[in-house]
Amino acid sequence: MEKIEKTMDREIAWRIFAHEFNMSNLFISEEDERAPNYIITPTGVKCNRLFIIGVVTEVENIGKDNNLWRARIADPTGVFTIYAGQYQPEAAIFLSELQVPSYVAIAGKARKYEPEDGAVYLSVRPEEINISDEKQRDRWILEAAERTLERINIMNDALNSGLSGNELQEFLSKKGTNNVNGVMHAIRHYENLEKTLLEIKKALAHAIETVTLDSGIMISPQEQIKVQEIPGTNIDEFKTHERSFEKMKGNPPEPKEILASIIDELDTGKGVSFSDVNEIAHKAGLDARTVELSLKELMDEGRCYEPKIGVLRKV
Repeated sequence: MEKIEKTMDREIAWRIFAHEFNMSNLFISEEDERAPNYIITPTGVKCNRLFIIGVVTEVENIGKDNNLWRARIADPTGVFTIYAGQYQPEAAIFLSELQVPSYVAIAGKARKYEPEDGAVYLSVRPEEINISDEKQRDRWILEAAERTLERINIMNDALNSGLSGNELQEFLSKKGTNNVNGVMHAIRHYENLEKTLLEIKKALAHAIETVTLDSGIMISPQEQIKVQEIPGTNIDEFKTHERSFEKMKGNPPEPKEILASIIDELDTGKGVSFSDVNEIAHKAGLDARTVELSLKELMDEGRCYEPKIGVLRKV
């Protein structure tokens, strides 16, 4: 029992983006029934606990006697589902009183739910949850991207080595990999892993692009080198956090940025109807399909949400 408790005390709270977390489908348990269960992600994270900072876009009471709360927390790559009930009373109270939208920081346990239809749903059970802010969220994005890229590079080294079994394990140990077991599990389980890792890299690039230009975050030279390895990123924008009007004139904004500007202009605090947004977006040259896809991106990034059907509010 003492050994198990010490193991649990050492569990890392991993920084993982929602995109990678939600695509994970390998679950392992230690032999002892009291030992922790793990979710193995495609980058080799052997995850029992994780640390998230994102935007709460929805909170709902789904239990009897107000004892089970569900929340959706968005990062730039997707959405985490959070559950807090009678065994997380402080977190449940926090969610019940939380004003949506809000930035929050969560340390919690990774959980899976398998209904009878065979589907698997992942969620997080908060151990601790606190109010955060935009600057802390942006810093979390950069740190999570850096950690994820490090794991991707380790996975690529392992795949390119041509080794397997004990030889691969020894290879990883000599490289100083601190998650050899998780990497081995991921390589054995996930098919088309190279393609999956490239998809995760693209999600990292998108996440970094959402870091607010006026957040004041300065990236160290070491961070700059690592972030530059992610295809599609422009590190200069994040180093200076400035973008001149002259620079933007020759680069038309993306459809989602046009849509974000429309929502920002129309929403005076009480929300704006989707029909009004759609009408102005159409005049700006966006078709219905583009509006739909752009709106989904904005919601996934936690930049707007739908408090009720047909109404949009900016975050």
